[in-house]
Amino acid sequence: MKGIVIYKGKYGATAQYAAWLGEARYLPVIDIEQEKTVDLTKYDYVIAGSPVYLGKLLARDWLRRNAGVLQPKKVFLFVVCGSANKEKHKHDKMMKENVPAGVAESDEIFFLPGRVVIRKLSWFDRLVLKIGAYLQKDPAKKAQMLHGFDRVKRENINDIIKNVLHFTTTEDVFI
Repeated sequence: MKGIVIYKGKYGATAQYAAWLGEARYLPVIDIEQEKTVDLTKYDYVIAGSPVYLGKLLARDWLRRNAGVLQPKKVFLFVVCGSANKEKHKHDKMMKENVPAGVAESDEIFFLPGRVVIRKLSWFDRLVLKIGAYLQKDPAKKAQMLHGFDRVKRENINDIIKNVLHFTTTEDVFI
């Protein structure tokens, strides 16, 4: 089975996860900002990654443009964000607003923890984060928004790799 890792990132966390996934499954890794057109018809499955900014996936437009080609394929979507995995209601709402119907099922969407390095942020992103921190009631979340955090770890992709491996070996058995 032929697969590909495609991502759109901003500050490096999504690119890091994409590189690790490509390395783990020996797949090509494509930054959709660098290579605007990718022939997805050549692939049996797609691992797509995007960070979240202000509740929107950066790869949302790409997912919508390619929905027709992606729908019949197996798509594993990883979303890099600062929100904890226990915020399922926020994640469900975000996916409903950002991912076209039929592109990825809920068991194929993985939320991975990201990083915020304050000094690397654009002035606008720093401003938005400071406003968000001012409005934040939880002191721990406020501190993270003001000082940054880094939760990007290789082991965070283990569930994706397991699911991809299960899909590829199951498909190979029945072909």
